[in-house]
Amino acid sequence: MSVKVLGLVNCFDNPEFGPMTRHRSIASTSFLGRYAFMDMALSNFLNSHIPSIGILCQNHIRSLTRHVGSGRAWTSNTKIGDFQILYDEPNVANPGYNTDVADLTENRWFLKQVNPDYVVIAPPYMVYEANFDALIKDHIASGARITMLYTHATNLKRAFINTNKLLISERGKVTKMEPNRGESEEGDVSLCTYIMDYPMLESLLEYAKGTSSFFGLADTLNYLSPSVLIRAVKHNDYVRSFDSLSHYLKFSLELLDETTFHQLFKDKWPIYTKTYDTPPVLYKHGCQVENSYIANGSIIEGTVINSVLGRGVVVKKGTVIKNAVIGSDAIIDENTHIENAVVDKEAQVLHISEVVGTLDDPLYIARGDIV
Repeated sequence: MSVKVLGLVNCFDNPEFGPMTRHRSIASTSFLGRYAFMDMALSNFLNSHIPSIGILCQNHIRSLTRHVGSGRAWTSNTKIGDFQILYDEPNVANPGYNTDVADLTENRWFLKQVNPDYVVIAPPYMVYEANFDALIKDHIASGARITMLYTHATNLKRAFINTNKLLISERGKVTKMEPNRGESEEGDVSLCTYIMDYPMLESLLEYAKGTSSFFGLADTLNYLSPSVLIRAVKHNDYVRSFDSLSHYLKFSLELLDETTFHQLFKDKWPIYTKTYDTPPVLYKHGCQVENSYIANGSIIEGTVINSVLGRGVVVKKGTVIKNAVIGSDAIIDENTHIENAVVDKEAQVLHISEVVGTLDDPLYIARGDIV
């Protein structure tokens, strides 16, 4: 049976990385030097043969549009597919009213234009691989109206903070949702990813509107979970919630391990992104590089160990970078020590010799700053 599916990347109620996400969404924040976080969800949609995609934009629309452009990198057939950033301009200045429900309601024209049979909604900050083609078939076969993906986590005191913990019945029904406050070490947590038929989405929008103008989709599902069948499906593979600057650094460095990397990046599941015409990395005589990702256009004269460098980074002689993420076009001057730090795009470290934090509290240098 052929069905039409709409994929929605939900950028509402995403966590923040402190000052790093002051002027950008997590969705468009750099991931592993050459991607943006939204590329993971978009690639899941494209690899799952979902031709129509919308991005629910809460704020920072400029950073989103700069990354996705026309969306051609993530659409397999522009004749039958659609790609649209959905922005609720009337409510953007009213935080309480600026919800994903209000955004979808404001952009109902897009929903009607696509007229899907089923809708998949996924956040950008939950990084995982999911074959939605298979999940949708399983959803249809189950007869359920709503399917929610979840994972079983064993580190809830330190990770998935504020993500909904789920109470799941023996028959796989979500009976209760409550935010993880780090009170217990282990439990089932939502991936904030939902599969539902299109009429159900329309019903949820109407219910939310009639209940509270401040309700988002998660609020509505939480409110209805005791009385409405929300089917829980467990995701057993790699998943990380990039929900803080510390986790941004830790989980990025974690993916430097080859075994962990291949849990997420698989040969038959490509990750698509915006392309740049840049030269290969120039490794100059005397440099040292160990266990690092270094994107095209970078020039390395110093030492880089266990780190992630974006495009066009310049690392000069005598510099040592360790356990760090360096954004695109950053310049690190000679004889500088950078460790357990995040240096944002276009920053220049010229006048100080020590930029050292900890994995739990990374030192951050803002985009474009000269220090």
